[in-house]
Amino acid sequence: MTRIAEAWRRVPTVSAKFLLILVPSLVVAVSLCSALFYYDRYKDLQAGLREKVAAIADVNAAALTNSLWTFDVPAIRNVIQAIGANRELVCVEVSDDLAEGWFVWPGSSCPSVDDSHVERRVIRVQNLQVGTLTLHYSQDVVREQLRQEVVNTAALLLLMLAGTIAAALAALRLTVGRPLGRLIASILEAERGGGHKQVDWGAADELGRVIQAYNAMLTRLGQEEAALRKSEQRLALAITATRSSVWDYDLHTGHYWWSKEFPALLGYGSNELSMTAETWSSLLHPDEAERVMAESRRRLRDYAMAYTAVYRMRRRGGQWAWIEDRATAQRDADGRALRLTGTMSDVTERVRAELDLAHERNVLQVTLDNTDQGIIKVDGDGRVVTANRRAAELLNILPEVLSGNPRFADIVAIQRRQGEFGEMGDDPDLYLSFGTGPGGAGMAAAGAGPDDEFGIPLGEPAGMIDQPFTFKRRRPDGRIVEVRTNPLPEGGFVRTLTDVTVEARSAEEIFNAMQELERAYADLKETQASLVQAEKMASLALLVAGVAHEINTPIGIAFGCATHLSGRTSTLAEAFESGTMRKSELAAYVATAGESSRLIEQNLTRAAELIQSFKRVAVDQTSEERRRFDLLAYLEEVVTSLGPTLRKSRHRVAIACSPGIVMDSFPGALSQVVTNLVMNALTHAFPADCKGHMVIDVDETADGEVEVRFADDGVGIPAENLPKVFEPFFTTRRGSGGSGLGLHIVFNLVTQSLGGRISVDSVPGDGTTFTLRIPKTAATASTTAPPTASAPTATATAMTTPVSLEKEPA
Repeated sequence: MTRIAEAWRRVPTVSAKFLLILVPSLVVAVSLCSALFYYDRYKDLQAGLREKVAAIADVNAAALTNSLWTFDVPAIRNVIQAIGANRELVCVEVSDDLAEGWFVWPGSSCPSVDDSHVERRVIRVQNLQVGTLTLHYSQDVVREQLRQEVVNTAALLLLMLAGTIAAALAALRLTVGRPLGRLIASILEAERGGGHKQVDWGAADELGRVIQAYNAMLTRLGQEEAALRKSEQRLALAITATRSSVWDYDLHTGHYWWSKEFPALLGYGSNELSMTAETWSSLLHPDEAERVMAESRRRLRDYAMAYTAVYRMRRRGGQWAWIEDRATAQRDADGRALRLTGTMSDVTERVRAELDLAHERNVLQVTLDNTDQGIIKVDGDGRVVTANRRAAELLNILPEVLSGNPRFADIVAIQRRQGEFGEMGDDPDLYLSFGTGPGGAGMAAAGAGPDDEFGIPLGEPAGMIDQPFTFKRRRPDGRIVEVRTNPLPEGGFVRTLTDVTVEARSAEEIFNAMQELERAYADLKETQASLVQAEKMASLALLVAGVAHEINTPIGIAFGCATHLSGRTSTLAEAFESGTMRKSELAAYVATAGESSRLIEQNLTRAAELIQSFKRVAVDQTSEERRRFDLLAYLEEVVTSLGPTLRKSRHRVAIACSPGIVMDSFPGALSQVVTNLVMNALTHAFPADCKGHMVIDVDETADGEVEVRFADDGVGIPAENLPKVFEPFFTTRRGSGGSGLGLHIVFNLVTQSLGGRISVDSVPGDGTTFTLRIPKTAATASTTAPPTASAPTATATAMTTPVSLEKEPA
């Protein structure tokens, strides 16, 4: 009964309880009445069936009398089949007692069925028993008829029952449901925080009085909760905003309490965790439980008032949450802890961010330690915050010293004591405070005395880093370290140290000259000019090799003809002196001399033309002189100069240019551009063991320009590299010794010297096309506009990035 009572109390609505009483009562009453009615009806149907089968047996027993007497088998079978047409019958048996025969329908024997009934008739002829008729029938027909009647009656009863329930529910709703619904809505609205809304219902019955009392209670509650709500809102806002929960532990009673936010932090419902210290300890991470419990016990022994601990607790799904526990102890006059009160906050995101940051710092440190350059970062207060082992090695400082975040001035002092700055004392580190502020604090830390030991007047503030600078330092062991320093926007600087001993020793004069440069822009311009000159010299070398190869053939032929003519002359002279010379010999000599003279003259003329062409191209590439020239002839001369390089490969260059295009421009710059494009294609466009083709296609435009398209059928340029091909130092063959300056120089020559534009178009696997639009008449120096580069990134980089003297097409 207790379970039934509990289940009854859990029914959610009065209407449901009403139905639980009404519907079973109606169903039981109607079921009992229907059962009695249909029991009598079933008996009547059974009696009717027996009477029908008895009548069939009587009629057909008389019909079989003559047939059995005369033993008319076909007639007997026809009668049996006619009897079997009745659907109530299951089987028909006829026995012939005189002939000892047996007839059965529908099979050879009647099956034994438990619910079948039998009706027998003896067949007599003149008081002589000639046989027996046995009818087996089933009550399935009666049951089917009864079932149909039950179904029809049940449908009618269900309709009546539904109508009755609907009428009862309507009456219940009007008298009870509506006032209860309004009462419940008011209660739910109050639970959702919508305020205490009184129920609009007036009646003299019991519900009316209940609602009236409820409205009076709401008035009192509204007044009592007004003050409480203000304090609760303040506390709730504070807890919610910090993703925290409040807890309290009474040491005297052992009672543990926490606010509803604590289970929510771990993914539990408000009632899923019992408020006990054991529950809290069971959620601790196994690796931290002992430590946290020990700290908790320590709180009871010491006299501190506030504690903070960070540990992990298990979430409902099995994950671990980082919890920051802050507690305050309440103690008696003797200092004994009476209770602990505090907050628990979810700091998982913060801890993960700290762990990720620590991991990234470790990865960064490992990366820096495996870098060949020394790297140091100094903050605005002049302290070293990041340094790698290579920096410690190049500074001759122990790595442990750098890892301790010392002041950079202390590092300078250590280096000075070790003699790292030499005897001259002109190292820039001795003259800069590096974030230590004016007044020369860095100098004092570096060990400078009150005098002008480093060449600084007394009382004069040391310099601050406000712009990048680069210098080279020669260490006492002979190594040369290049030091690059860049200031940071928030203060401090980043410094890189590179061992350039080999490079510096191989180019000491260049090192000394570059050390005297004061600003990066001047350094860049001088380096850029050196690069362009190096490219010109490389092109000139190719030209010399090409012309030398081309001149070798005609000069070799001329030399061979001259040698042959000299030999024939000696032979003829000997014959003349001996007096044995014949006319035929003289005629043969004259013919040989004429042919040899013709070949010598023809090949020497060809050599002279090649030398003249060589002189023009060489002068163009070295002098940057402006002159008029035929574009087709000049392109052929440039390609001819590249002959030796092209012959070493399987690639060919074709020129498609209309004759008669005369340019008034700088042929040296154009020669440099074509040479770099060809060399760039030979280096990057074609894979090994591949035969490639390059085409230089020239068209005149209506606006006084020529459009030069240099195309190859090579591998093309990937889409991600296409915007960067004109940038300095961008190359895909850096491991092969290239610097990636070829196309950058092409870009500068086209946009500045030739006053044109250049663009590149490429599809991976379908070759690359460089398109140049160059004025046929170059603009004068006073009217030359700033270059409108198709690769602005490359142009901007060219103005700020130092370049090397190394040459390679990009």
